[in-house]
Amino acid sequence: MTARPKAGAALLFLTISYYIAELVVGGRWSDANPYSWSANMISDLGVPECFGDMAQYGASTPRYICSPWHALMSAEFILLGVLVLAAALLLGPMLPKTRAAQSIPYLALINCLGIVLVGAFPGSAGEVPGGDRLRAVLHPAGAYLELLSGLAIMIIIASLYRAHRAYTATTLALIAITVFGMIASLAPDHLGLGAGTAERLAIDPFVVWRIVTGVVLFFALPQIQLRGNETTRSRRAAEA
Repeated sequence: MTARPKAGAALLFLTISYYIAELVVGGRWSDANPYSWSANMISDLGVPECFGDMAQYGASTPRYICSPWHALMSAEFILLGVLVLAAALLLGPMLPKTRAAQSIPYLALINCLGIVLVGAFPGSAGEVPGGDRLRAVLHPAGAYLELLSGLAIMIIIASLYRAHRAYTATTLALIAITVFGMIASLAPDHLGLGAGTAERLAIDPFVVWRIVTGVVLFFALPQIQLRGNETTRSRRAAEA
């Protein structure tokens, strides 16, 4: 491997910083009203206002919001977007010359934009009377961009890789979890899982996938054959 793809793989692995930030910021909530991993939304960690009990505002998802280290979480969201885009640009030249594969850098750009919007325009404003309308629109828009572009990237990669069966199986399993999480997030009472748990099932698989992909690319890429490359070699052999 050259330095460029190794750097791209390392950047993918470094997105593990998302989980570190979650643990650090979530741990700074008060003992009287701790962050709930099942009830609180992920973006509650980055909300600058100390809203307190959201039930008083008639929020669709009652929970407590007061994140002292909100700035760190918002900065992490933005960093995450930058890491994803930089990794895609570094790894893009390694993709096969198929239309689906070549769309990945563009999807990564959309993913980056979505995550940056999530960090730059913190959530929950739309649940409070008189809340910031711009945040109320751009935050969920960013979340959907992040979710759908991440799902699309995983689907494309799963369709490309053949030789590394364990990696492909892992990708397919994460896709299935994402779809289930999306259904749970939209279902009444979130299928009894809690709003935070349902959201994590939808969002976190792509985070896990990036970390796993970073490790696989860094250590095992020389043994991984892309279907697109195999098809190209077969076509050239037939033409010869």
